[in-house]
Amino acid sequence: MTSPNSLYTLIGGEEGIKRLVNAYLLALTTDPLARELRNAYPEDLSIYEARMFEFLSMWLGGPALYQERHGMPMLREMHRNMSITTTLRDQWMYCLRKALNDTVAEEELRLELESRFWKMADSITRR
Repeated sequence: MTSPNSLYTLIGGEEGIKRLVNAYLLALTTDPLARELRNAYPEDLSIYEARMFEFLSMWLGGPALYQERHGMPMLREMHRNMSITTTLRDQWMYCLRKALNDTVAEEELRLELESRFWKMADSITRR
């Protein structure tokens, strides 16, 4: 059961996560400042879209969709074949900030989410 105070609930549950993922992918695929990051992904983003939705649902306190379908998420292991540089991390955060600004109206919630995403992204960055 999802807590009424979870970030998952506060962002709008399933629909809020879908809006965030869609806004992120829009920024990734259309913003020239994310070109290097976009080139690091496969051409077809449908698998990534589904997995990002599943992961964020669980990570933000909602249903454990990712774990049920793929096992425990191991971010470092999942990104082992992708050398995440500070440039890629910063482009990822740039797209995510755009997505948060487009989908999360409440500033305090948006800043909390941004802080958590930054810690996650920074933890898998190779220096």
